[in-house]
Amino acid sequence: MCIDFAGYLARHHGKVLYVAKEEKLDATLQKKLNDTNVKHPNLFVSDYLPSDLSEYNFVFIDSVNKMELQPNDLEVLKAKNPDVSFIYVFQTTKEGNFRGSNHFQHDVDVVIEVPEKGKAIQNGRFNQGGAMEIFKRKRSGFRPF
Repeated sequence: MCIDFAGYLARHHGKVLYVAKEEKLDATLQKKLNDTNVKHPNLFVSDYLPSDLSEYNFVFIDSVNKMELQPNDLEVLKAKNPDVSFIYVFQTTKEGNFRGSNHFQHDVDVVIEVPEKGKAIQNGRFNQGGAMEIFKRKRSGFRPF
């Protein structure tokens, strides 16, 4: 879902950096990039977070847990890069809770959870809410929106 979103943002809204600390630049990630048709000249993929993010409009961090970032680290990133929108990916426990501190959840505008394959649930600080299917059926299986 995040790779699809990164491709969408790159195609329509500016430069995107996808920091893939979780998968790095392995064959699995390459397959996702090819399978989901997200490759675009505005989409850059890295396995580390560069110190200068000023050239990007959007930065995905996948995952905050794998990068061992703390809530204060994210606050510093936002303060140093006020013109960059950040999208954070978190690992969860089997119960669906954030790994580590739940303080992260209070510092974001929107939380999108994927509690089961094909379903995304959204909530946030402004009491929005909703759910949607994130995969549609096609003859050969599922395809992302």
